[in-house]
Parts: sequence; structure tokens; C-alpha cells
Amino acid sequence: MQKVYKNTALNLVGQIFVLLILFLSMPWIVNGLGEVAFAILSLVWTMMTYFTMWDFGVGRAVTKFVAEKRGSGKSGDVVSIVLISVVISVLLGILFGGLIWGFDSQLSHLLFKVSPKYEPTVVTALRIVAIAMPILMLQSVLRGVIMGFERFDYVNSIQVFNGIFQWGGALVLVLLHFNVLWVIALVMGMRFVTTVVLLWMISRVMRWQLPGKNLDISLLKEILVFGGWAMVSQVVSPILVNTERFMLSALVATSVVTFYVVPYEATSRMTFLSIALVTALFPAMSEIHEVNGLDQSFRKLYLQSERILVFTFLPIGALFLMFTPEILKVWMGAPFSLKASYPFEILSIAFMINSVSQLPFTMLQAVGRPDLTGKTHLIELPIHLLVAYMLIQTFGLIGAALATLIRLIFDASLLYFFASTRLRLQIGFIRDIKKIIVPTLCLLVGVIGVAAFPQEIVTKVIIGFVSLLVYAVLVFKFSLEENERQLISKLVLRITNT
Repeated sequence: MQKVYKNTALNLVGQIFVLLILFLSMPWIVNGLGEVAFAILSLVWTMMTYFTMWDFGVGRAVTKFVAEKRGSGKSGDVVSIVLISVVISVLLGILFGGLIWGFDSQLSHLLFKVSPKYEPTVVTALRIVAIAMPILMLQSVLRGVIMGFERFDYVNSIQVFNGIFQWGGALVLVLLHFNVLWVIALVMGMRFVTTVVLLWMISRVMRWQLPGKNLDISLLKEILVFGGWAMVSQVVSPILVNTERFMLSALVATSVVTFYVVPYEATSRMTFLSIALVTALFPAMSEIHEVNGLDQSFRKLYLQSERILVFTFLPIGALFLMFTPEILKVWMGAPFSLKASYPFEILSIAFMINSVSQLPFTMLQAVGRPDLTGKTHLIELPIHLLVAYMLIQTFGLIGAALATLIRLIFDASLLYFFASTRLRLQIGFIRDIKKIIVPTLCLLVGVIGVAAFPQEIVTKVIIGFVSLLVYAVLVFKFSLEENERQLISKLVLRITNT
């Protein structure tokens, strides 16, 4: 668990740094580009991300199998796994790049509801993405290799490097009055540089060698079987995530997408802690399960991680709900806050739930059951498309946020159902419901109390502080395990003595 804590801390540092860059640069980029151009940027970014998910799950598979082979002492298979994965990713990148270039006009008219003057911009943006597709696909595999070696210092160094130059560079271009195409070109250029750096990093963590006759092609089947189901989640999940954006663009107006995307990006960053933890957990769980199966150490790791997530994200979600108007006014300005406050509040609840559900998703894939996560998303897809269409058609921007909330509640329910029943791994916070209900009620009282004084900022701060303080005391005294209380006490003493 110490190694997981260390890797989680590294992930947190990297994500917080990138988060700060994003939050500081976002208002300037939105205002500098304008609502339509920023919406085009976000939709092109979404499209780029989605196509990289069609990698047969190779990026996810390479992390799992590199970690497993290392854990079981079969390091000779690692080179074969890496080379096979690299070839698959580059070929897929060439294929998808060709498809995007060949159908750029059709994609432009299908997904972007913009005035005629912006249509050439959209087509050119899609062609830039098409050229970069092989690099984008390769980058996913290279990151997977480094995570399989659990070198999260390298992973987060590259993440910080990419964040600084990508968002910082975009900000500079906007301030110099370059248009959105230059921003997209910069993003793609930074992905190329990042790929080169990743190759150098891999040369440091493993010895490159040509396996020759020792290349184990049979590993291709393992990669594709696991990756096939992992890809189902990867391909369907972005559809679920981005349905609201494209439906808002098609059914309402492209400019409205900005008032959904900004709250979405802000609240989805709430998951940075859970992503930091489960990213470190995935190779660790894969290695433990390969060697010992679902033994006591695996269950202890899972349940302890669950407590960390539940008791961390309840107060984070409560803070977002308490101070939504203030957050948006300071960050994006009062006019923006008037349009985006309700979506922000709804999405805060949604991503509080989503943050906790990252754990069963990761665990299911770590134990070799990506079919269960894939089936979860396949079940969700038709339901969500129908619900999102109805809600957005009826309520517009608010409907988009409600559709996201409903989807993430349903998603979490299915994932925990599979984790608990199919793998007989008990859900800790349901088993110990008494340990969570009282702290939760404390936070709920705080949220209601703050809502009663919407204009009294001092009163809101006092109520929020008191409710969070009482919550922390209740969790520490009654909800944590003894070893966890001792660990926290040592950390507090260490901080106070420095």
C-alpha cells in the first residue's frame, strides 16, 4: 500500500499542477476566442479524444500485461508486448487519420452547427487532427508501458510538461490574437513532442532489444481479447460523456455548448484524486491478482481505497454546492455565472458520484473482467441517448446536466453491482452504512444552511466551515479504521512539528 500511496501522491501533484494551469488560462482562452470558436475547439478536442479510444484497448492492455509479466517474473514477454502494441496503435492511427481526412466535410456538417463563415475553420481543424492521429494513438501505448512499470514520476513529469506548454501556449496564442486553428495546431504539435519524450523515458525503464525469433505472437491474442472488451468501454464511454455536447450543438446552438463545457470541465476535475488513486491502483491490483488472486491483501487494498474516496469526495462535492455562484463569478465572471450556475450545481453532484465509481471500474479490469465494464456501458448507451435527447429537447442546458447526473448514478450502481455480486467483493460503505450516514447528514445540513443565506457570504463561510469541521471529526472518530486514524495522527504531528 505504501507504493500505491507514493504513486497516488505523484499523480496528485501532476494533476493539481495541470489543473491550476487549466483554471488560470481557461477564462482568458474563452474570452479571447469567443463562444463559437471555443466551442469548436472543445468539440474538436472531444472528437480527437474519442478516435484515440478506438485502439482495441491496447493502451489499457499494455499497462495490465506489463505489470503482470513483471510481477510473475516473465520479463522476457515485456518486449514482445510493447512491440506488438506499438505496431497495432500506429496502424490504427493511420487508418483513422485517413477516415477523418476523407470525410471531413461530412463530419463538419454532422457534428458542428455553425454559420457558413466557420465551416472552413472546422474542416481545417479536422484535417490537423487527421494528420496527428498516428502520434496520438502511439502516445496512449507509450504511457501504458510506463505505467506498467509503475514509473509514475515519469508519467506525471510528462503530464506537467504537456500541460504547461499546451495550455500556456494556447493562452499566449490567444493573447497575441491568433485564431483557433493555431491553437489546435499547437496542441497537436505538443503531442508530437510528448511522444518523443515518452520514447526516451521508455528507453530508461526497459532495455530495448529486437526479440527476433523470440517474439511471442501468441501474446497478440491476450492483448486483443482483454483489449477488445476494454475498448468497448473506451469507445462507448466517450459517447456517453460527450452526447450532451453534440446534442446541445445540434438541437440548441453551438454557442450554448460553452456554458455546459466549462462547468463540466470544472466539476469533472473533482475526480483528480480518484483518478490519481485508481491510476496507481490498476498496475498494483493487476500484479497482486496475478500472483495471489482475490486474497485478503487484495480486499484490504480495495476497501481501504473505497473509504478514502467516499470520505474525501463527500466534502468536496458539498463545497462545490455551497459556493457555486462565488466560484463561477471569481473564475469566469458574473454574466457567465448567471447562465452556468445550475448546470454547475447538478454536475457537482454527478461527479462526486463518478469519483467513487472509478474504483470498481478499475478493480474489474485489474482482475481480468473488462467484459463487465464493457457490458455496463453497453447497457447504459441506448438508455442515455434517449434520456439525453428528451431532457435537452425539453430543458436545454439544464437538461444536459440532468442527463449527465442520471447517467453517472446508473453507471455507479451497475459497476458496484458487478463488483459485489460477480466477484463476491463486499461494498464497504454499504456494509458500514451507519459510519457514513451521520457525516453525510452533517454536510447536508451545511448545504441547506448555506442555501438559506444566498447573499450573505460571511454567513455562508461560517456555516460551511463549521459543517466541514464537524464532518471531519465524525469521520475521524467513528468512520475510519484504527490504523488509518494512527496514520492521519502521525501526518498531522509531522506537519505541526515542521
